[in-house]
Order: sequence, then C-alpha cells, then structure tokens
Amino acid sequence: MKTGIILLSHGSRLPDAQATLADLVEKVKSGGKFDYVAGASLQFNQPDLPSAVAEAVSAGMDRVIVVPLFLYMGMHMKKDIPEIINEERKKYPHVRMDMTGNIGADRRLAEILLDRIGEVV
Repeated sequence: MKTGIILLSHGSRLPDAQATLADLVEKVKSGGKFDYVAGASLQFNQPDLPSAVAEAVSAGMDRVIVVPLFLYMGMHMKKDIPEIINEERKKYPHVRMDMTGNIGADRRLAEILLDRIGEVV
C-alpha cells in the first residue's frame, strides 16, 4: 500500500507563512519512509486539503494520512477537517483516508517552548 502524508496548516494571508510549512514538509520527507509527503492549508493558501488529496491520489497513493498542524482540539479539529475528509472519502472510495490527532500539550513541545524562552532570558 502506497501511503501519502499531507501536513495540514491553518494557512495565512501572509505569503511568507507558507515557508514554515514547506520546511516541515521537507523535514518529514527526509525523516520518514513515506511514498509521498505534501503540505496543504485549511484556509487562505493553495493547495487546500481537497486539492492536496487529489494530488496524492493522482500520484498513486492508496492511503492518505492527514496530519493537522493544530495545537488545540478546536472546531477545525472536531468539525471542519473531519467534514472535508469525509467528502474526500466519497470522491475516492478506493483510498483509505485517516487523520492524526492534534499536536496538543506534548512534552516535546514544552521542551521547544523552554528553548525559545531561553533565547530571550
């Protein structure tokens, strides 16, 4: 089974914001053993999630894992993203689509925060 990963950001009206997403995509590509890794945005930027799913399916992926880059378990995580994924499942019934959990209050995130605080202390 060929597995594709889509890192899903919120998106931003500022064009430079997409650079962080592109950097994360490259890091996941180099650190994982996935057949396909791409970025997408929920709002404001392209590709959006449906376009990114279409690209993954066109690239021959049998499974697509959506990885939301969201800190909180808010409306986007509980409602918006699952609804989009359910619509995409209808378009591509032969493709398995899954969504990971949100980032949350992970210990590793706290370590990054402590590093950032240390930069200014």
